[in-house]
Amino acid sequence: MNRQDVADYYSNEKIIAQLLSGAREREVAGALWDGRYDQRPNILQYASDITQMVRKGVSSFHYSVEHWSNAMALAGENYERLRTGWDLLIDIDSKLGLDESKLAADMICKMLRKHGIRNFGLKFSGRLGFHICMPWVMFPKEVDYKPLEKQYPDVPRIIANFIREKIRNDLLSALVKSRGASKLIEIMGETPGEIDPFYFVEVEKDWGNRHMFRAPYSFNEKTWLVSVPIEYRDLSGFDPKRAEFGSVLSANHPEFFGGEKGEATDLITEAIDWHAMQKKEVKKEVKRTASFDGKVAQEHFPPCVKLMLSGMTDGKKRSLFTLINFLKMMNWQREEIEAKIIEWNAKNSPPLPQSIVIGQLRYAERRETAPPANCSNAAYYGDIGLCRPDAVCKGNTDKITVKNPIAYPFRILRRVKIRKKVRGFSCLCGKEFPTTRALAMHKGRYH
Repeated sequence: MNRQDVADYYSNEKIIAQLLSGAREREVAGALWDGRYDQRPNILQYASDITQMVRKGVSSFHYSVEHWSNAMALAGENYERLRTGWDLLIDIDSKLGLDESKLAADMICKMLRKHGIRNFGLKFSGRLGFHICMPWVMFPKEVDYKPLEKQYPDVPRIIANFIREKIRNDLLSALVKSRGASKLIEIMGETPGEIDPFYFVEVEKDWGNRHMFRAPYSFNEKTWLVSVPIEYRDLSGFDPKRAEFGSVLSANHPEFFGGEKGEATDLITEAIDWHAMQKKEVKKEVKRTASFDGKVAQEHFPPCVKLMLSGMTDGKKRSLFTLINFLKMMNWQREEIEAKIIEWNAKNSPPLPQSIVIGQLRYAERRETAPPANCSNAAYYGDIGLCRPDAVCKGNTDKITVKNPIAYPFRILRRVKIRKKVRGFSCLCGKEFPTTRALAMHKGRYH
């Protein structure tokens, strides 16, 4: 692809008409050949605007999801005043390949259809993903007695997170079926506490002011394929060859910014209700969260962690993540954790490369502490022979009642604390009392 090819493509009347139609009431940014953006803010009103930008070196066009009354007047202090609406644009991208992006896009499209949304826009991103659009016309203009355009970016973030959570389990199952759990863990390298499907197939959730996306019929410079709209029925069999600029110019494509008035009302209502429930659950969880008073001794560790620390032949990378985070939550100091991990690795057969061990230790120092995987995650415990529950794990029942290894020391130390409270003060006669007052009363009566 050379500059003349790009100029010829963007001079086509069909492409010009599509770019100008989509650019109405939006800010438009042009990406240059060297990766920089052209001046902002900018707009497209006339065919000559496109021609001039291409002559300056613009190779792709990007639209704002926000609609503006006067995009050229945008400045940091006037966004609220100038914003007249926004589109919900779901950006799907994949580390694995286009087929995995298709899986996520298909799940989202089916979910939208269940909510009565059938006129969403769908387009190929030009590389390894897809974009799904719910235009402004689909949404009610007021939610909770507030103008919806004033609730940006909060409401788009809520809807995006709602969609992510609704497809999370199905997407994970599909990825495991497609690639296998061990392969996914190998790809991640960092070995998290839980396999997160959105590590492999990202569904955008971070929205901000003047958020941009690649315009329909615009090139993707990494592949020189066109970000072309497609029909939902063509998603599973979509071939990127259909996005070559010659094919795009000779074919007809569906509307990307369609939609019917109020079509997404049920979706936004359910998403906001879901978000409200999430906030309540978070507050309850915070109340339940506890921490240890000081460093927890190794003698109080659960059987699985003790087995890990004795040395391993399988699952060493997964266990490295578990051990580092477990020890952090046990209030061990950085130097203590590092010494223990190095000691542990020396017992492994064969040991992990030092670069991996040190890299994980340094990475853990920079990030917020996260609990290890739950006991139900077989890939981290049962599958590698580490789940050997004792009486504490079962809580005097026939089933495992500890949900996470960090709960095990809590259970032991709570019992110790209770015993100390009950056996806090002893009389020479051998009887024990919880307080000095109770001991004094006993002595007064009987001695």
